[in-house]
Parts: sequence; structure tokens; C-alpha cells
Amino acid sequence: MLSKTFFRNPWISNTLVVGMILLALLCMVRTPDFILLRKIASHSTQIMILFLGAGLFFHLFSAKRLLFTAFGCAAALCLYFKYASNINLIIPTKTSEPSFKVALTSTAEFSNELDTVFRSILETDPHIICFVEMTPNWAGLLDRFFKSRYPYIAHNVRVDILGTSIYSKYPIDQVDTIYAEEVPNLKSSLQINEHYELHLIASNTNPPLFRKSFEQLRNQLSTVAAEISRVNSQSTIAAGYYHLDQFADELQDFRALADLNDSRKTLSPSLYPPINHLFYSDNLECLQFSNLYSQGRRIGIIGEYQYKSESISLAKGSK
Repeated sequence: MLSKTFFRNPWISNTLVVGMILLALLCMVRTPDFILLRKIASHSTQIMILFLGAGLFFHLFSAKRLLFTAFGCAAALCLYFKYASNINLIIPTKTSEPSFKVALTSTAEFSNELDTVFRSILETDPHIICFVEMTPNWAGLLDRFFKSRYPYIAHNVRVDILGTSIYSKYPIDQVDTIYAEEVPNLKSSLQINEHYELHLIASNTNPPLFRKSFEQLRNQLSTVAAEISRVNSQSTIAAGYYHLDQFADELQDFRALADLNDSRKTLSPSLYPPINHLFYSDNLECLQFSNLYSQGRRIGIIGEYQYKSESISLAKGSK
């Protein structure tokens, strides 16, 4: 049985202190392209909770040095999360400016009961739906179900996992495909009303499993960020299955280059960090963000956005 003297042993105490500090740094600094280290860093929110629990555990044995180290690491991670994310306790107030909902889902998330899945999506009443992993079979099936409610459709259909589609209640003025190392990203311009236009880029990525795939993903995100920066005075949503957690270095770099905000206002407690994301430009506000569910199964995410009051002048000036 553990005793107070066990944690006072210099070798034990020093090893635990160094281990906790290194673990906290792993979550906060740029992680090398090693899958094991990336997997550990992707669970940074659970690690923060682990530090809190460890601090309480060390308190039982009056191990003050270890207690303060554990709580200090937890506090450092909290500050890092605040700095790296868009967590804000103040929720924007809904105004008279136009607002819209964007849903993002993947056909890989669907169960066999497709009617139930599709109706679950429609119940949330999104104005725009982005689908990834869009193959020819899925495109035909989704067209038949959604076209009556979403008459404006942009497809980039492929036989692999990189196909994407956008279904919209708003007119789609322009459609383009941005390629990065043969990985497509579907870009569309949607006419929200006579004053407001929205640029939407929907992406899927190859899961980063090796150093080369991490480089490919970084290339893809850099290409998309450059395209967004090119029209940085206009309202933009980037919707994608990026196969990275929200604090991953690549996504932090992507958001900084493209000047985008994270729609997630809270940390995910799940042991499987979400890999799908909705990012938005500064002239938009995120009113609400949540997961999409069908029969208790998470199938995607949805965000509600509105234009900031001052952005109408930007919208008019961009015409």
C-alpha cells in the first residue's frame, strides 16, 4: 500500500514531476510527425482532467510538490486551450442581420436506415448541407431525397473518399474545385440575399497516418488557406473532415493563415476527439454549434451563423 514516504523519494518525485511537465508540453508545443505522439496529444482535454485527478490524489498523501505540479500543468493546459480555441462564455446576440445554418456530415457515418438518418438531418432544418465521401451512388440517392428541399446543388463526385457535395436552399452562383496534390476541395459562392454572399469551401482529407500523409494534409490546408486569404474581405465558411483534433498544429496554422474562427465553443470530453470542423471568417458570428445525431449516433455537426452588423458595408463593397 502506498504511503507518504513513497512520494517523498527523490527518484519517484523527480520522475513524476518531469513526466507531468513533458506530457503537458507534448499537448502544447508542435508535435513531431510520430503517430503515437500525435495520438497522445489529440487527447489533451482528457490529459488536463487527468492532471486534476492526479493533483487530488497527491493531496491525499500530502505530496505538495507533486500536487502543485499537477495543478500547474492543468492550469497551463487551460490557458493553452483558451488561447488556441475560440472558447467564449459570451454568446453573440441574435440581431436582425441574416442568419443561416450549415450542416456537415459524411456518408461513412450513415447507418442502414437511411430514411431515418436523412429525416434526422432535415429536422435540424439547415440551410446548407455539406456531404463528404460522395460517390456516384450516394449522389444519385441524396439527389432524390434532398433535391425538393435543396434545389441548388454542387457536386464533386469521385469513386474514392475525397468526393464532396453541397446542397443549398440559397442560389449557388459559382462553383470551383481547388486542387492540392490531386486532393479536391469544393468551393462555391452562395447568394444569401441581395446584399450578402457566402463563400463555402467543403473538404475531405486522407487520414494522416504517416509522415508523407501529414505533409500532404499540410499542403492541402495551406492551399485552401491561400484561397480564403485571397477573398479575405468576404464571408467564408470552411467545412471539412480534416481528421485532426481542434488543437492540432496543422489546424492552428490553417486558422491563422486563413484568419478563421473555430465554431466549437467547448472542449470535447470524448475519448475520440472530433475530426470534423466548421470554421468561419471574422465578419460572421457563430450563434450556436452542436452535433448532429440520428438514433443516438453522432453523424455530423451543425452551426448557425449570422452576419455582423458592420459587415453589410463590406458585402456591398465587394460587389
